[in-house]
Order: sequence, then C-alpha cells, then structure tokens
Amino acid sequence: MAHDAATGYIHTKNKNNYEDSINAISSNGGGYVESWADNDDGVNYNNYYDGQDQGTTWNKVSTGLLALYGKTQVGSVYQQLNDGARALDLRPKIYNNGTIGFHHGSLINIPLTSITLGGLLEDAKQWCNDNPKELVILFHHELTHEAGYNALSSEVYTEIDDFYVADDDGVSTNDDEESSNDNGYNDDEQKSSYSYYYSGIAKLKQVYRDHGIPYYPCDMLSGITVGEAMGLADLSKLGGKGYLLAVDRHDMYGELLYVFTQPVTIPLHIMTSFCGKANWASDELVTCHSKNDERDETSQYQMCTDRKNTGMNKLSALQEYVLASANNDATDNAYELGPPADESYYPFNQIQGFWQVDSTSVTIGVTHAASTLLDDNRRSNVNAEMVQLAYDQKFTKINLFAMDNVALNGNAMFSVLRNGCGQSVITEDDEYFVCGKNLVMPHMNVSQSGVLITIHNGISHADSGIRTSRPRAARSSCRV
Repeated sequence: MAHDAATGYIHTKNKNNYEDSINAISSNGGGYVESWADNDDGVNYNNYYDGQDQGTTWNKVSTGLLALYGKTQVGSVYQQLNDGARALDLRPKIYNNGTIGFHHGSLINIPLTSITLGGLLEDAKQWCNDNPKELVILFHHELTHEAGYNALSSEVYTEIDDFYVADDDGVSTNDDEESSNDNGYNDDEQKSSYSYYYSGIAKLKQVYRDHGIPYYPCDMLSGITVGEAMGLADLSKLGGKGYLLAVDRHDMYGELLYVFTQPVTIPLHIMTSFCGKANWASDELVTCHSKNDERDETSQYQMCTDRKNTGMNKLSALQEYVLASANNDATDNAYELGPPADESYYPFNQIQGFWQVDSTSVTIGVTHAASTLLDDNRRSNVNAEMVQLAYDQKFTKINLFAMDNVALNGNAMFSVLRNGCGQSVITEDDEYFVCGKNLVMPHMNVSQSGVLITIHNGISHADSGIRTSRPRAARSSCRV
C-alpha cells in the first residue's frame, strides 16, 4: 500500500525551497518544529490540536516544506501502481466550495492545483484499464473539512449508490443489467434507494458515482474471497475496465477521543474509519532521527541514514515494530501492536513499514542531516530491508503492507508478497509449483530508476478462494 499516495503529486523540492525551509527553522533559534506554528511558512507536526474546530487549527505550510517531510511518494497514482502498489492510502479534505482534495496527517493541505479526488480517480481508472486483471483498493481515513468538525457531523438524506445487490453466493452484482442505464445503475433502484448519510460521506459518494467507481463500507469486504472482492470492484459493470473500489467505514470521521487529563485530543478517526487495524502505537513509533535524550540539548543524535552506526539501532527498532504488528497476539486495542482479534470488524491488518515523523525528527533531518522524508527512505535502505523480512517469511499475520516511496523497491515487495507460499489454490504438491524462498530474491535498487519485477506464479483470479480475513489473503490480491 502506498502511504499517503496523494502526496506523490506534489512538486519535488528544489534548492531554494530547501534553503527557505532551513531558514524557517533557523529563524526560530533552531527550535523544534512546533515553534513554526505562528509562521505562515511552517507547520506544527505534532499530531494533536488545541480542541477548536479542526478547520481553524490546521496550519499553513509552503509547498517547499511540504516536499521536505510531507511528501511520501514520487509520481502520480498511475506511476505508484506501476511501481507495485495495489492499495492507496488517501486522506480526503472537503473544501467549502465542494471540491475534494487531500491532506497529509490532518495537518498539511496538498494544494488543489496539485491534485483533486476526481483527478486521482481518473489516474487510477486509467491504470486499471491498462492492467485489467489487477485489483486496486482505495482506503480512506482522516477525512477533514475546511469548515471544521461540524461540517462532517450532520446527516443528509441522500440517494444510495451501493448499486450492487448480493446474489445467492453473496457476491455483489448488478441486479438488472438489461434495465440499467448507461452508467451501470438500475433506474428503479435509483428512484427508490435513499438513506441518511453523514454529509462528508454523501459528498464522497457523489464523486465516486460521477467517476463510475464503487464505494463501499468496510463490512462489504469482511470475510470475502479475493474473487468476490473483484466482483465488487468490477468496473465493466459501469462501462469501464479492470477492478477498482474505494472503502471506509462510512462514519463521520471526526469523532474525538480524550486520552490525557490535559485538554488535548486525538482524532478517533485514525483508528475507526480505516477498514483495518492500523498498528499505530504512539509510544512505540520509530522515527528516522532522534536524540538519545530529548531533555538534553547536547545529547547525540541517532539517524536512520547513518547505516554503519546509529542507523543500525533505528533499523532494528523498526523491524521489531513491524514484526510485532504482524506476529503479536491478536488484539483489538488500538494502542497495542498486533493483528486484530475481530476480523469481521477489521478485515485488514496494516503493517507500517516506514519511518514515522515527529517534530524532533523533522528538525534534525533538515538541519543536521540535510535530508527529506524521501531521502531518509532512500539513504536508510528501509524498503529493501522490509522486502527482505517478507522474503524470509517473518510475517505471520499480514494483508496490507504500507510503504513510503514505493518507486524504490515497491515492485520487489509486490513480487515477494504475490509469490509467497499459500497465495493460490495451487498446492505445493504440484510439481510445477514454486513459491516463497524457492524463488530467487528480487533484485534491489538503490534509486527510483528501477525495473519491473516479473511475477512468476502470482494469482489474483476470481477463483483464488483465499479469504481476506486470513493471514495472507489480501496479499494475493493486490496489496503492497
């Protein structure tokens, strides 16, 4: 899965942007990034806000700074899918004029001049048209609104666009194709199917309807096979080609959870609106850059990019984090690492195989390592290390693996996950069946200019018979 996929549309930083961002820190005495909150060119990277409406508290950020530590991907979603992603992590933001754009981490707006939801959907549809046997899933979470929380919490009475009904086998199909209009919708259903939806969801529904892409609540994907998921995602029923769908919990996204005695809140949508266990344990997050002692200004730095020294400690900590996310005992506690216990509520288990970002990490990365988030990813070789873990079959419970910079070794991860043993109905007793470590380890690249990895025995057909609630089910269908 491409983490924060929409950031790939942001222009890459140039020398002037980089220097301006460094000066923004220096002008504040080299302090932490939270001191940028009063600067129009800065952003508060803390994942908290002051309790006011979200729309009035997001800080502005320059495109240059955003390209430093907000840009997680390179290129459009078409390119990211070419680079091996089969799922996209999207963070929508609704503007007062009705346009839907994106943000990064609920704090940084991706300029509408870079990409809108409609533009991204057309890129994804084009890729599916060009690769009609692949399944792509769009995951929403952290929906925000320019006008704030209240703009998402109201309900509206609107037409239902879940235009497929379950057949006798439980697979969603068009109920009456002959009487459907040119858009693939049944006219009788259109006239009679209405319900209450949160206003934000109703707006998302309309955009997906306009672009001819199915958009479902999470429970539609719970416990189904890859083939059944492709039935839900079949764009040919809407006049298109390939397999593409979007999914979230269809909630209002903006509920808040008080977790401290101080008046500080954390958006509950980080844990509830995404259709899976996110494995985001705040006390155990691993950043690329840190101090040995945060309270000591003279404390030495640890940097993931220092691969011969402190970077080894960083890599070891991240490896422990991702392995715990996959292999710990099952739990539905959002603050504990491990696969979900309730797989009907959490159809997916996400492994966050990338460096997390906080104010200290950004400050050290920009001022001391002369780096960016994408540079950190490349210089630390983290994607190749994650591929190695997957190739060595270290994960026992995984179906979504989130990566930054999928342009670098994303196809290698795709190849390893797609060809893992247990991915298809072909058994190891078949003399022609080769899987897992019996295949050659994919070649690893050190820059984005890589080559496509050939998929040997990957199967994502409708008859795969692998369920998404099982450890390796979703891996067989689409996700990196």
